[in-house]
Amino acid sequence: LHSEIIKSLGNNTILVLDDKNQPILSHNASQLMVPASILKIATADAVLNVLGEDYKIPTEFYLTEDHYLGIKGFGDPSLTSEILAEIASKIKNYLQKSPPIQLRGFVLDTSYFKSRLKIDGQSHSDNPYDASVGALVANFNTINIHKFANGNIQSAEQQTPLTQIAIDLSKNMPKGIHRINLGNRPTRTKIYFAQLMQQFLLHEQVQIPINIINKPIPLTAKKIHTHYSKPIKEIVHTLLLYSNNFIANQLLIILGAQKMSNPAGIAQGKKVLIEYLQQTIGIDQFNLIEGSGLSRKNKISAEEMMAILLHFKTHYQLMKNYHQRYYAKTGTLNGVSTLAGYMQGADEKLYPFVIMLKQPKHYNLRMELANRIYNGIISLFLITP
Repeated sequence: LHSEIIKSLGNNTILVLDDKNQPILSHNASQLMVPASILKIATADAVLNVLGEDYKIPTEFYLTEDHYLGIKGFGDPSLTSEILAEIASKIKNYLQKSPPIQLRGFVLDTSYFKSRLKIDGQSHSDNPYDASVGALVANFNTINIHKFANGNIQSAEQQTPLTQIAIDLSKNMPKGIHRINLGNRPTRTKIYFAQLMQQFLLHEQVQIPINIINKPIPLTAKKIHTHYSKPIKEIVHTLLLYSNNFIANQLLIILGAQKMSNPAGIAQGKKVLIEYLQQTIGIDQFNLIEGSGLSRKNKISAEEMMAILLHFKTHYQLMKNYHQRYYAKTGTLNGVSTLAGYMQGADEKLYPFVIMLKQPKHYNLRMELANRIYNGIISLFLITP
């Protein structure tokens, strides 16, 4: 079976280890390949070890002397409508403790990230996987709408109010449910964030106009609330479970901002990740452009990908569980199909594997190949209860 599998691989690559990390199947394992989204495992491993599993990303809220609501973002990719609604309630509670205040608008501080960040491989489509990064973003920088045949529009999420920008972006959409990203337009991102906060504050009987000032929070402003994200370990779980490109590159930039300087961009995050892979993982033959796998310029071998998997092994349960057999991450680009993770047998031992294929079609081949390996090779190592 070993020879049959290898003969079918051609110029593709595969590497499988036993539970003692010894190779049991290897083909072209040193050949550089486009990893696609399995690169997210590298980003996840660096984030967990550099920032720490329990690190929480802040978002700060201020009241300025001239009664603007100041909000400073630090890149939290998990700010959703539910969380913004909770924050609005806390802001209301603070305002109720003070003499009556008429809020005049928003000061939105996005200075923690560089502006107009572009990810290599990211297109200008409305698809969620092309959502742009930013220091202050809501709902993964996307809007979910339902457009009816008569042209009426409503939010496709019960927890998210319909905003004016959602209406504007939906005008040329066909009927149906659409999740559209806000594009690489920082102004649009800020407007959406402000409109959402306005709606949630209005629900709390707090009036605030859409009057947006883009600048750092004044030193004289008073901090009234700090929201902290869930622990980074939980965010990484979401990243791997849903293969979210936006989360991956948000975390990459946060790495750069934390370990180098801010405002940070992809370059700083990339530098930190490369140094981590070289110094902590011990690999250096790869080519890394960004942290999600969107770029076709990313290149890595199965051997180096395996080194990352071995280091990530203690966190294997953060990955998606396929068929109660594999904790793994898929990667898909046009003509690229990858799969990497850990096969788990009846003995509960882990068998790390990397499959990297150049497949213009038939993306299920990676899983079919994994099943052949599991049934025909890994099963020989298993102790059936």
